[in-house]
Amino acid sequence: MNSLQPFAPGDIFVTASDLDETARFPTGKGKILQIASDWTPKGVFQTGHTGLISSLEVDRNGNLHALDPQARTITTIDPEGHPVVLFVNLPQRAYGSMIILADGDFLIGEHMVGQIPGFSGDGKVYRATADGRVLATYDTETNGGMGGFLGVTHMALSVDGKTLYHTSETGAHVYAHDLVADKRLGPVYTRTDPPPLVFGLAPIEDGSLIVACGNALRKITPGSTSYDGFDLPEGRGWAVPVVRDDGRELWALDFFGGKVACLDLETGALLHTKDLGLAKCLTGIAEVPTR
Repeated sequence: MNSLQPFAPGDIFVTASDLDETARFPTGKGKILQIASDWTPKGVFQTGHTGLISSLEVDRNGNLHALDPQARTITTIDPEGHPVVLFVNLPQRAYGSMIILADGDFLIGEHMVGQIPGFSGDGKVYRATADGRVLATYDTETNGGMGGFLGVTHMALSVDGKTLYHTSETGAHVYAHDLVADKRLGPVYTRTDPPPLVFGLAPIEDGSLIVACGNALRKITPGSTSYDGFDLPEGRGWAVPVVRDDGRELWALDFFGGKVACLDLETGALLHTKDLGLAKCLTGIAEVPTR
């Protein structure tokens, strides 16, 4: 039963699917938790779909969007806690990454590339309006990750909005794509130390990027091989970084451990951690702006 409360500034939403323990890959009944800024539980939303939510985002109008590539769905919830229908006209692809642009348009990445049983994809990125009208399709570069079938799994936008950074998680590269010319710019960062894996991305206002590497975070400047390392609690599932609304703090999500860590974005200092008990389903976090 859904019990979301009207959204309040500072509310936090996290992915919390009820997993099927017999499934080969993490899969379950889609669920989102609503949590107050002091981490007090407030509400629950069941999407009604089976899969694994991969991305959460709050848009400029206060709507919450949840992407589930396995279920091939985009669930949207308005600020009163009610589901609404968007993207009815989009191609039915397995979307797993999303950026909401300042003008209200969406960038949505295909999670898959090639074919695996039940799924196929081209690993492209689409720009679409909120009513599902496709404005552009970008021929983005992918590498399949370790399994060979992962496309655009994580994205970040440059400060000027002209360059898209993206990864095929468990691959080694962070790619760049010129959105104006629809041109592949190649890798702007490659992890060479073992294990050579990269996951999620978060953009910073100074033009740098936070890259999740499973056991740590790295702050990189696109095109440079050097980086600043941010230490995290022990674990190998730190896959999703998200800059908080205040621009001074950063969340990191531990997929395997189901934990959230909060860090000071300038110093990298670990401020606190929260064990949510959401192992293998904590893939997204979003916050209602406070300003």
